[in-house]
Amino acid sequence: MTIQSNIVLSLGMVGALSIVRYRTAVKDPMDLLFLFWAVAAGIAIGAGMFYIAVLTSVIMVLLLWILSSRKHGRDEMYILLLHYDGEGIDEEVRKILGTNPYQIKSKTMRKNDTEMAVEVRVRKHDLSFTDRIRKIENIKDLTIVQYRGDYVD
Repeated sequence: MTIQSNIVLSLGMVGALSIVRYRTAVKDPMDLLFLFWAVAAGIAIGAGMFYIAVLTSVIMVLLLWILSSRKHGRDEMYILLLHYDGEGIDEEVRKILGTNPYQIKSKTMRKNDTEMAVEVRVRKHDLSFTDRIRKIENIKDLTIVQYRGDYVD
């Protein structure tokens, strides 16, 4: 709406937006939403349509506030590392994890020793399943690490 009134402005914006390059990948959708909002507000102010810039800014502030308040209620991802010996223990672990969404990422078996890495989604910091897993007889050790998908370069 802001650039359709002026052909020169619209061609300039298409050229300017095609040049924009980010040095790193934007991983969080909230960051991407904020970036596009800033570009749109800048275009509206540059075109002299201040009422559109103010209206979209009020809408975006409300939207960002609502989305950020919902973000805290999301599941958290953990990596569960287990060392055990014996047979049938992985089935017991699967039964205990049955209520939480999980995915076995790796399982390394050496003679009598087994190491298993499981990705587990946890709601509201409820790590009570770790106590039940630790009580299994042949579990040597259990490590749980919170995982957010970020890698350090």
